Amino acid sequence: MMKNVSSGVERIIRALLDTLKPRKPGFDPLIEDDIIRMADAFLGGLPVHMKILMPLGLRLLNYATLILMFPTWRTFCRMSREKREKYIMGWAESSIPLRRDLIKGFKAIVLTGFYTHPIVLAHLGMDLEAHLKRINVQDINTPPTVACSEEAAKYFTELEKKGEWGPSGGLPGHQIKYLSPKEVK
Repeated sequence: MMKNVSSGVERIIRALLDTLKPRKPGFDPLIEDDIIRMADAFLGGLPVHMKILMPLGLRLLNYATLILMFPTWRTFCRMSREKREKYIMGWAESSIPLRRDLIKGFKAIVLTGFYTHPIVLAHLGMDLEAHLKRINVQDINTPPTVACSEEAAKYFTELEKKGEWGPSGGLPGHQIKYLSPKEVK
């Protein structure tokens, strides 16, 4: 049971998970509950306005089948997986950005939960602990002591001094406004 959404929204999320989760013949691990827990934690960390809008968008996804797939009198949760996949493709390829964004967001949550699960990592032949050591992280809950190697830090510092780092004016985006004029030069 999810803590951050209602049971109706959880049912929609489970149907989305079932539709979006990668499948490979001979490898279909039963990790849906772990992905649901990760999605619940993610949804719990959203800003207040998104905690209101996300469930509304999911309900729209669920009930819009009655209009967009007329004369199908089934909601998204009650459709077969094949019909849900076709319906989701319609949302993903929509000319309406909000429809595309809702699917992109949940696709990112599902794929992140799937590909970071230990069973899937083991199947892919990846060793998380060895990777963390290689990138200078002691464990998954401790940030690295050094963000990058000294050589990389020097390289980016030189680029920043020359004004060659970022899209224009040196620093990316609007970061320049947070520096004093002395630091920019």
